[in-house]
Amino acid sequence: MEQADNLQRFDLLADIQKTIFRIPFLKEAVNSFLLQPYEDYFISKKLKICFELKERWSFIELGLIHSELAKQILNELEFINNGIKESIKLVSFGSEPAIEFFSRNDGPFKDPDNGIWNRFISKI
Repeated sequence: MEQADNLQRFDLLADIQKTIFRIPFLKEAVNSFLLQPYEDYFISKKLKICFELKERWSFIELGLIHSELAKQILNELEFINNGIKESIKLVSFGSEPAIEFFSRNDGPFKDPDNGIWNRFISKI
């Protein structure tokens, strides 16, 4: 079962990379990305897709980027991978993957351990 989960994660990483190249701003602005699985207070499995941008951005700029691109990213992922589309349909509202943007070397990207994994797997 663990091997199947790992293969699905690699498929998702590839789908996210395809999505980045389909959205012009992301293609130019994203340095790397990573997946952050977690559980909420109800012990429901959730997923965050975190994007590290090449430049430093203010909190307000990151908010604008998020509001403009989060839905577009999910739409592109659904277009690329019908399995994602079907799984998003099955979850209740608000349970779709969370999208987050971070300035360079910030958030989960400032941890050296994540940075090594991130550069190895999902560097663009």
